[in-house]
Amino acid sequence: MTYFVLLFLEIVALFLLSRRISKVFSKVMSINFLSFLFLPGIIIHELSHMLIAVILFVPVGDMEFTPKKSDNGLKLGSVEIAKTDPIRRSIIGFAPVFVGLIIILGIVYLFTSNILFFKDKEVYIFAVAVAGFIYLLFAVSNTMFSSRADMEGTIEILIALLIIFILVYAVGFRWQLSFEKILTKELFEVIRKSTIFLLVPIVIDLFILGMIKLIYKRR
Repeated sequence: MTYFVLLFLEIVALFLLSRRISKVFSKVMSINFLSFLFLPGIIIHELSHMLIAVILFVPVGDMEFTPKKSDNGLKLGSVEIAKTDPIRRSIIGFAPVFVGLIIILGIVYLFTSNILFFKDKEVYIFAVAVAGFIYLLFAVSNTMFSSRADMEGTIEILIALLIIFILVYAVGFRWQLSFEKILTKELFEVIRKSTIFLLVPIVIDLFILGMIKLIYKRR
């Protein structure tokens, strides 16, 4: 359970930092640079919306992968989703968070499983692999969170689910959940390693914010 708590806390930290990074970057960097910097994460974010919408039989329209600046920060991209019921809208809105987290776990698994392979190669190949791994963690973790528009109606649904859970619990229903039966050793190990590697984008975000703040103070 310790690693699940750590993973949750890191996700919360990344959520807060990504919001701050978005606001700061929108003020000091150009759209072209931001498009290049976050492109993998933007593509994953918007495709997540589209994929889940298609699975839930909700029509989709045009898609854009170009960030746009706004007063609240950055609008990374967009995909047109037809109006639907609140439940499906919330699932579609939260899709990038779930997909992004799965991709991060996948990146960690692939990198750690093949790290010996890269180490046996030339130094520059290993350096490129590490740099690519860090970049993907940074890009995906800073773009996987849903915007306010994506989360419309979500609070109401969460409140309704909470009420249902309380009522079910009050009548005496208990669900005996055993993580040991659900998680394999390999999956647990990936989660453990992910709690370590997710510190990388957190440290990068803090470093960037600190450097920008320092630069502005000196002006």
